[in-house]
Amino acid sequence: MIPEQIPDYGEQAVVLAGQTNWLIAGKNGNLVDTMIFANINPETRRITLISLPRDLYYNNRKINSYYALYGLDEMKRVLSTITGFQIDRYIMVDMYAFIEVIDLIGGVDVHLEEAVIDPTYRVNDGGQWSTLYYRAGDHHLSGKQALRLARTRHTSSDFARAERQQMILKSIQAKARNFGFGDADKLSSLATAVLSRTETDIGLAEALASYFRFQGFEIAGGNVLSSGNVLESKDTGAKKREDCLGALAVRQDSAGPDGGEDFQKARAACEALKGEYILLPRNGNWNTIRWYFHQLLEAQPVL
Repeated sequence: MIPEQIPDYGEQAVVLAGQTNWLIAGKNGNLVDTMIFANINPETRRITLISLPRDLYYNNRKINSYYALYGLDEMKRVLSTITGFQIDRYIMVDMYAFIEVIDLIGGVDVHLEEAVIDPTYRVNDGGQWSTLYYRAGDHHLSGKQALRLARTRHTSSDFARAERQQMILKSIQAKARNFGFGDADKLSSLATAVLSRTETDIGLAEALASYFRFQGFEIAGGNVLSSGNVLESKDTGAKKREDCLGALAVRQDSAGPDGGEDFQKARAACEALKGEYILLPRNGNWNTIRWYFHQLLEAQPVL
């Protein structure tokens, strides 16, 4: 429940002593599909995942556009401001690297509470075309199959897709727990392959050290910024149509009752203007999002 009085956290990102925050992002070309804030807390031995929807609208643009326009460093800075917590590291994974990682570890196991069906998502397996379908229940997925599950959204939502992405990350961690110090050479090869196909500020030595340090931590997932908690959806088309018709009203005053044929065409064009689906914090208050993050990150029980 969002409180009536939300604290003013300001725009200065908080640094939590002893903890680190990573941005885990996924892309296809320059299009960022996935943004997950991962807080690593050594005291509680917990990794808290919080997904941010790509349609979140900040400073007149969707947050996933910051990467294409300004690069990962600026995206990290913007997301630190939005969440209220400093992001220390980032890793941007291309979808083909995602496939390679999962195949290198022998696939992942997931459990679906409900079937995932997307008639708009065409797939080709063994030369046979079909539409995407995963029945409810247990699945062992290859890299390509896991990517399909992580990307489909047309018959569910971006929020449901974010939950599936977190589920796949947990499955990757569960599989990776089987690797120990005796698998150092295999892990080094895996890390080298992954880092060569990603954009990151994490070096090979730090990646391997982080793996052995955090592989036993609990992943606390299922946290997604959505219209079901602190966000609300807007259609920018209404504002576009209103502004366009307002400008025409000035012309109509000097052009007579109907404004003439050209005026009527312009009016029809205004009324046909379409906008885009965007997400904003409730009541336009960005502290609402920061409050959500504070509740999750400052109330973790010690295990």
